[in-house]
Amino acid sequence: MNATAFEFDGPAGEADELARSLAKWLNDDEDLSGSARLRMVPPAPGEQGGLADAAEVLSAAGPLADALVGGLFVWLVERVRSRRVSFKVTRPDGACVELSAGSVEEAAVVQQQLRQFLDPGPGLRPGPGPGPGAPS
Repeated sequence: MNATAFEFDGPAGEADELARSLAKWLNDDEDLSGSARLRMVPPAPGEQGGLADAAEVLSAAGPLADALVGGLFVWLVERVRSRRVSFKVTRPDGACVELSAGSVEEAAVVQQQLRQFLDPGPGLRPGPGPGPGAPS
């Protein structure tokens, strides 16, 4: 599958709320409309419905990567005003990075890290898992 996944740390209900909020935010963006979806976890025994454990964005490369990074930044700035947001981003090639922001300044740093992670440039593309060129 050609999707970039955003998985949120925290209790299942909070991760679900953040994943749903991000997917809606990105789908409302003119450049990304329809590109985000939820990755659902099956309900536990005795529960109805599942929770989202991630927001996935299809084909987040090239110009869409710029729109994704910009959209995520604006979404993140709104959230970090009241709480720290920690999440893991996994590219389609399996490489992942964990990011966290608790202020607007930290959100700006996350924006740059995410931009580099999604398009690290020639010769810096890591394989699966963290590797050279992946932000730490």
